[in-house]
Amino acid sequence: MMSDTAFWQDRLDATCARTTLFRRAVVLAETSSTQDAAETRAATPGTLVTTLRQTAGRGRFGRNWADTADAGVAVTFLVDAQPTERLVLASAVAAAEACEAMLGRRVGIKWPNDVVVAGRKMAGVLIERRDGLAAIGIGINVAQREFEGALAARATSLAIEGRNVSRLDTLLALVEALDRALSAPDDVLVHAFLVRDALRGHRALFATPDGPVEGEVRSIDPMRGLVVRTDSGERFLPAASTSVAEWGGVVRRSPHAEA
Repeated sequence: MMSDTAFWQDRLDATCARTTLFRRAVVLAETSSTQDAAETRAATPGTLVTTLRQTAGRGRFGRNWADTADAGVAVTFLVDAQPTERLVLASAVAAAEACEAMLGRRVGIKWPNDVVVAGRKMAGVLIERRDGLAAIGIGINVAQREFEGALAARATSLAIEGRNVSRLDTLLALVEALDRALSAPDDVLVHAFLVRDALRGHRALFATPDGPVEGEVRSIDPMRGLVVRTDSGERFLPAASTSVAEWGGVVRRSPHAEA
């Protein structure tokens, strides 16, 4: 009987053969993080590294991604280096399209790279540059039925949203979606982002190198940053150094936030 690892390998090899950019797949039984696996460190452009179980995934700005156990997709794609902002945009659009293919309806993108449904996170992206390459890490919540603690109010999955689909089918949809997105013109990617934008018009608290900034998001350029209307006027926050600390519902105002 074929093992799960071998079955995933066969299906991924067949899918890679249909893509333009991805030529090789590596399937690991378990790893702490596909971003940090030795197989990823040694990979060349056009390789994807995935795992049946990721135990210590990483998110943007050092945040942790919960143990996927046998419920989520964790994968890293190695591609030739290009502007990080474009990679983030293409990867967020691809993750959204893969989730939509499984879910059967539109999802949102919370700038810069979180896929959300009704304000709760379903997928995320992490981009890292190494020796002239870019490592695109993507995690998707697939089969989780519940989340513990604070995650219960902030995370969701395809199963929670009513779709019982396999992790492998979700991953295959992602491989093809990312292949399309990385090959698409910038204006196509920007449009695909903006029609899914879940942050514009909402009040949020942002972490920046100069301290927290709170305000209403007025406009977003997904490859440059966003304009936030604070109590003292509009301010541009660059994509490279800004993250969303809180959003949705009532933002708990920081005593140090810009007035």
